[in-house]
Amino acid sequence: MFHVPNFAFQSVYPEDEIIEKFNIDLIDAGRAFIELVNWKMSQITDDISCLIPDYIDIEYDVDDVIYLKNKNGFIVAKKRKISLYFDSSPGPFEKMDSIPTTFNEEDLIKTVWDIPILPFNFDILDDSIFNIFVKTLENLYKKSDKAICLYIGCWLMEKPKLLRGTENFYCDIYQDENGTNRLLNKLLERYLKLIQRVINGAGKYIDIIRFADDFGTQNGSMISRKKFRDIFKPKYKEMWDFIHENSDCAVSLHSCGSVFELLPELIEAGLDILNPVQTSAKDMEPKKLKREFGKDLIFWGGCGDTQDVLVFGDSKEVEKDTRERIETLGKGGGLIFAHINNIQQDIPPKNIITMLDTINKFNNL
Repeated sequence: MFHVPNFAFQSVYPEDEIIEKFNIDLIDAGRAFIELVNWKMSQITDDISCLIPDYIDIEYDVDDVIYLKNKNGFIVAKKRKISLYFDSSPGPFEKMDSIPTTFNEEDLIKTVWDIPILPFNFDILDDSIFNIFVKTLENLYKKSDKAICLYIGCWLMEKPKLLRGTENFYCDIYQDENGTNRLLNKLLERYLKLIQRVINGAGKYIDIIRFADDFGTQNGSMISRKKFRDIFKPKYKEMWDFIHENSDCAVSLHSCGSVFELLPELIEAGLDILNPVQTSAKDMEPKKLKREFGKDLIFWGGCGDTQDVLVFGDSKEVEKDTRERIETLGKGGGLIFAHINNIQQDIPPKNIITMLDTINKFNNL
C-alpha cells in the first residue's frame, strides 16, 4: 500500500524497493516523517486504494463530487469523481474589489489548499516540535546515502492566486502594484521565519531546498520580465540569499512552462536548479537551454516527455528520446535526471520502466 502525502496532486512516496531498483539517488525529506504521521485508507479511483494522512478529510456526496477538507472541516477543494485533479475553493479575498489594506491572520493561515505537505504538518515554530523535526532529518541524513531535498514551497505566485482568485491576482499585478507588494510582503514575513528556522536548525542535513511557483505557459511567461523583476525577484532574492549565506543547500525552483525569458532574473536572484524543464514549451528546447544557461543552472527534469513520447511512443522511441536528452542536458554535468513534471495516468508503465532503465544503461557505459 503506497502513501499519498498530497492527495490533491496524487503525489506518492515510492516504496524503498522501487528507489533501490532504479538506483534513485535523490529523495524527498518528507518521507522521513512517514512513521510520525497517522495514515488512513482512501481511494484514488474505485479500484486504486492508498494511504493518506489523517489530517486530510475526504467526503463523497451523492452527486459524485469529492470534497477535500482540512483538519478544521474547511472545504479547500473539490472535484468530480471522474476527474483527475481538484479545483480550489474560493479564497478569502476573491470577492473583494481589491487587495485589503490589512490582513486577518486567520484568513492567511486557513487559505485554500491549507493542507500541508510533509513535514510541514508539524508546526516547526513550536520549539518542542522543532526538536523532533531536526532530529528526524538528522537521522535520515545519517542513515541515507541519497541526496536529500526539502520541499518548502514559499509560494509567491500560487498562494496569492488562491487567496485572490487567479484572474484577480493577474489584474492586481498590473493595476495595483502597491497592493500586490503588500500581500506578497505579508506572506514573505512568514516564509522568512520558516526558512530561517529550517536552515539554522537543519540546514546541514539537507542538500536542496525546493520552492515552487508556476510562471510559464506553453507559449511564454505568464507575466512580463519587467513585472517579475520589479515585484517578485527581490523577494526571491531575500529568501535565497539567506539560504546561500547560511548553508550549503542548493536552491531549486519548480516552474512549469516556458520560463526562458525569466531565467536571467531568476539566476541573478540566486537560483541554482530549475525544475521540471518543460522542453515542449516555447524556447525551452534542450540544446537552447544548455547553450544559454548551462553554465549557471542545474537542470532537474527534461529527460522524459510526459506530453508526447512517454504517452504515445514505443519502447525504442522512449529509449532514443531519453538518451538524446541525457546527452544534451547532461553534457559536462549539470543534470538531475527526471521526467518532465508528474507521471500521468495515460503513460504506460512499460514506458516509465524503459525511461528509468535508459539512465542506468547510460551510467554503465
